[in-house]
Amino acid sequence: MRQTKRLADRAIESRRAEGPHLPPDLLDLLMAGADPESGRRMTTSELRDNLLTFIVAGHETTALTLSWALYLCAFDQDVQEAARAEVQAVLADRAATAADLPALQLTRRIVDEALRLYPPAAFLSRTAQAPDELCGREVRAGDTVILPIYALHRHRKLWSDAEAFDPSRFVDSKAIPRFHYLPFGDGPRICIGASFALQEAVIILATLLARFRFSPVPGKEPKPVMILTLRPEGGVWLKADRT
Repeated sequence: MRQTKRLADRAIESRRAEGPHLPPDLLDLLMAGADPESGRRMTTSELRDNLLTFIVAGHETTALTLSWALYLCAFDQDVQEAARAEVQAVLADRAATAADLPALQLTRRIVDEALRLYPPAAFLSRTAQAPDELCGREVRAGDTVILPIYALHRHRKLWSDAEAFDPSRFVDSKAIPRFHYLPFGDGPRICIGASFALQEAVIILATLLARFRFSPVPGKEPKPVMILTLRPEGGVWLKADRT
């Protein structure tokens, strides 16, 4: 961790010395950001912490989402074939780009459903700043309240056929009550990279489904385990055949 922080600090100081890039990258945007009321910009330590959060949090969670999404597509060949028809009609033999996202509706729903069944951030915790009451239970200042996202997303009172893989439940995503589906959290501390992560995941999944047909490997079913994030124990094993 110390070595990673030193690396980030050197990048920040180097950028201050050489000036912003054109077009600006993530570090340039962070350095240019200012509080709208006070005008204060981030210190080196604040820049470093934000930069490392994007790097560390942004790569594993998207990789996990894609792993679970590919596993679910291999599990349900009908959904996979429908998604393949969609992406091949849009992409032909090229890779997907952000411009293709509006046409990749089923692919997006697969990602949404993968995030419901296997949310990478499978629980959230908050420290109470003041006394409160939650569902008839006393919450004291300083108490930690844990929200189990994995259980919330599979709650039978909130979701029809909750354990089933069914991307069609996201055809009208606005019909899903706000606090029934929280893969990125909510409120003032909602994941800052949510929009980017969704775009990235759909682009990569579409490109892969257009080029490969995925099938499960017998005896290698992934078991979800909670180790800060929800990971497939032993990895996701799939057979990939070129289409």
